[in-house]
Amino acid sequence: MAAAVVGVQAAEINLKVAGMVCEVGCVGKVKQGLTKVEGVDIKGTKFALGKKLGAVKVSFCEKTTTKKKIMDAIKKAGYKVAEVPQKKAKAKAKAEKKA
Repeated sequence: MAAAVVGVQAAEINLKVAGMVCEVGCVGKVKQGLTKVEGVDIKGTKFALGKKLGAVKVSFCEKTTTKKKIMDAIKKAGYKVAEVPQKKAKAKAKAEKKA
């Protein structure tokens, strides 16, 4: 279910996911877990290469769900997860646009 609801601003969260190292299996498990959380819309995923962490970006309706429920769904899928602080997420997005 998409997080966009008429008149409601969707919140966004950027997450780092340890162990999400393959596109098909790992990303698929994370996406499957997130689809079970009502009000979540997956904006993008990136699996890990080498020692880097995988990444997931989602938007969600704060009236329907919470960051904790989103992170718990990823943990339940078998992965360690941490939120990327907003300042770092914005700086990284800005750097990627320049490249």
